[in-house]
Amino acid sequence: MGTIQVELTDLSASELARQIASRQMSATEVVKAHIKQIEQRDPRIHAVVVPMFEEALAEAAKADGMSAEGRPLHGVPVTVKECFHVKGTASTVGLDKRRDHRADSDAELVARLKAAGAIVIAKTNVPQLLIYVEADNPLYGRTNNPWNLARSPGGSSGGEGAALAAGYGALGLGTDVGGSVRIPAHSWGVQSLKPTPGKLTLRGTEETLLSHVAIPDAAGPLARSVADLRVAMAVMGAPVVDTSAKGLRVGYYVDDGYFPASPAVKRAVREAARGLESAGCTVSEFSPPDIMEALQVFYGLFTADGGKAFKRWLRHSTVDTRIKDLMTLGSIPNPLRPAVARLYGLRGQRRIAQLLGWSGKRSKAETAALVVRRDAYRQRFLAALGDIDVLICPPAAVPAVTHGATKQLGPASVCYTLLYNLLGWPAGVVAATRVKMAEEKGRPASKDLVEEAARKVDLGSGGLPIGVQVASKPNREDLVLAAMGSLETYFRRAGDYPETPVTP
Repeated sequence: MGTIQVELTDLSASELARQIASRQMSATEVVKAHIKQIEQRDPRIHAVVVPMFEEALAEAAKADGMSAEGRPLHGVPVTVKECFHVKGTASTVGLDKRRDHRADSDAELVARLKAAGAIVIAKTNVPQLLIYVEADNPLYGRTNNPWNLARSPGGSSGGEGAALAAGYGALGLGTDVGGSVRIPAHSWGVQSLKPTPGKLTLRGTEETLLSHVAIPDAAGPLARSVADLRVAMAVMGAPVVDTSAKGLRVGYYVDDGYFPASPAVKRAVREAARGLESAGCTVSEFSPPDIMEALQVFYGLFTADGGKAFKRWLRHSTVDTRIKDLMTLGSIPNPLRPAVARLYGLRGQRRIAQLLGWSGKRSKAETAALVVRRDAYRQRFLAALGDIDVLICPPAAVPAVTHGATKQLGPASVCYTLLYNLLGWPAGVVAATRVKMAEEKGRPASKDLVEEAARKVDLGSGGLPIGVQVASKPNREDLVLAAMGSLETYFRRAGDYPETPVTP
């Protein structure tokens, strides 16, 4: 039975559905195997925060007594990010005041997954308020990376990435406003897609502060294969046309102009460029225009309310220390910001000084001006793109971070992903390779806290997964998945593909 369990928890969602539908295995057998996987592995990983084992077994029994016709995920166990409503369970976003919350109905995407035959086996961990790129909060505690328990799973859909990589479910459902399904995929060695905002509904989701900004949140799937991402999009109401990658005009970059990527991350992108070229694509280097303007606008819009939404949600709850730091940053009066920024600059902390200048409360007129700048930047980026169909680039500046490192990394944690949230483009991450021991060193020691944090993250990162980000213009998920599918085939042939986490 142990061998069967390993095989079942490694299979793709599509393959599980096929075998269940053909009666080669039962939904009950599959769900039991995944429950056992969680019980054996999660005490060390801690990705599951709301187990739904009894409910899942009951649904599996029902599935075994009915036809799979019209149900493309018939009997397939899935997990969902804790912020999605699942009837009868809590959606707390890491706030202890919401521990007794119970949803009276399913989020619309959860309902669509269930209608397709999927069985929700658990809800997974998040950072408090979904706003930093780890999965750790005062209510549920910390999720660890199964590749290395001293590392974070990323976030904010970190629990989803962990659950998928560890074999807890065959599909995952997350959200992404700055990299939240893409950074976990990079950190765990799985595939993910952030569709064009609005492509998938967020009805029935605790969106916390994200619904009031001019950078819309997006729901998105995580999977073990690109083919499963396509299945997930279809059953959730946004089917993607199957397109060939051959003939695509591809642009690539390994440095965004704000923060340099680690050696392994750069290598993965360059290998991806060669892989797409060998698949019949035209490949050329690309330079994203004025990334500093993109960061200024993103953080300006994200903090325009001066932390008002933070304060409302955090009232009467234990506050995570990282949230406290953000609150402190946001509460500095605007007239004092230039002086505080200069002080940080004099201490050699230019990146913190920059962040102070970008963030802060704005009036309605100032916020409207930022939206105008956002729209102008989008047009500038399109003009720079020219006839390029798809961009490939790093999904993050570093491999999976050590726990707590995002506090020091700040914008360097998300600079490569948030660009496509600002642009409103679809973007995905495809698993590519693993860090080589020789790639752990490559950054010089620095007095700059952000640069030094990145250097320390690189140290000891040997063997960790590395992904490649793929992006295209709005509503061109077909081109994103085409390039991702070609890259998945290319990278799976290599000996260092991140197939299965090595941590028991």
